[in-house]
Amino acid sequence: MKHRALCPGHNPGIFFTLLVSLFLAFLLPVAASSEEQMTIDSTGTASISPGGPASARDAAIADALRKAVEQAAGTLVASDTLVENFQVLEDSVYTKSQGFVKSYSIISEGQQAGLYEVSVKAVVATGALAGGLDALGLLQKKAERPRVLFMVAEKGFALSEYDYWWNNEGRARRISATDAALKQAFISKGFNVVDGRAIDGLLGPIGVDVTEQDAARMGRALDAEVVVFGKVFIEEGPSSGATSIVTYMADMTAEAARVDDGVVLASQKGRGISRHISAVTGSGEAVSRAAAIVAEGLTTQIAEKWAGPQTIRITLKGMDYGKAVEFKRFLKTRVRGIEAIYQRRHAEGETALEVEVKTGAQAVADEIARHGKYRVIGFSAHALEVEGAE
Repeated sequence: MKHRALCPGHNPGIFFTLLVSLFLAFLLPVAASSEEQMTIDSTGTASISPGGPASARDAAIADALRKAVEQAAGTLVASDTLVENFQVLEDSVYTKSQGFVKSYSIISEGQQAGLYEVSVKAVVATGALAGGLDALGLLQKKAERPRVLFMVAEKGFALSEYDYWWNNEGRARRISATDAALKQAFISKGFNVVDGRAIDGLLGPIGVDVTEQDAARMGRALDAEVVVFGKVFIEEGPSSGATSIVTYMADMTAEAARVDDGVVLASQKGRGISRHISAVTGSGEAVSRAAAIVAEGLTTQIAEKWAGPQTIRITLKGMDYGKAVEFKRFLKTRVRGIEAIYQRRHAEGETALEVEVKTGAQAVADEIARHGKYRVIGFSAHALEVEGAE
């Protein structure tokens, strides 16, 4: 029997199937390797009912997988948020735990006192879980929901100058299209938003070109933790042929700075385009689309830096160099979560340290105060002031 060669001319269906199979065989390992995942050990239990040990075993495995997903969620969302939104998570995430578990293996199992207990090693798809939490508006809350102030100046296509709410010319502090769009986008991501118009009086001249120092000064005055500042420029494009529909374009550039130390957390650009018969509606739509792009980039960057491993600034007051060395030793040996300590400056009884931590400034402050040897005299989300208690 002769074997005919497989070629497109002979059997296109089989040949196409083979090509697809080869393509997927190449592609799937790459996709699998890039998917975020976490391996978690967890234990589940279930009562042994009249159905017998077999059904109790299945229930115990399901309980263990649910607990693994709960642990993974705890690495993505703040603990108080988990408690506050338990019913939402129960309905939308926990009851679908097996959908977030890529694979699992049983470490041990057995019966005791009417219970069936199973310990598993589960691989949880944290990328998919994060997507589910983000859809519920809970993912960004791992960042402890920083209070955000917006200082984005807006130049409309019919205006010769930028308009901004912090101006010193006595103009009404209105909510611009830019402010409204950014606030809506940030609130939907779980952030708290500060109303800049609530400021009582002026803080001195701050112009359209906001600096990190200007942003920090305004942020402190309004009790914000992050300030988003920048500009948006709106222009009118050509009309669509013989119709009265006009193109409107909005270009937005913004940065986000942490108030307590001036560190830039994020930077993003975005362009929005709209075509409309109404100048007001068209320009507003263009701004909203630009703001959506900018907000998506900023919120992601802010959350990563705010919630993840971070560097805090510790200023030692009234300590000579020898006592500063003792304090650094104290941090390394008595305070949990300290990764590294860098001394930046020492002069006239004041020492500036940068400390890499796994936890946060509040946890470090609590640990320092608990031991009683040093006193925390100043505190913010990323900075401490400490003096000796003796």
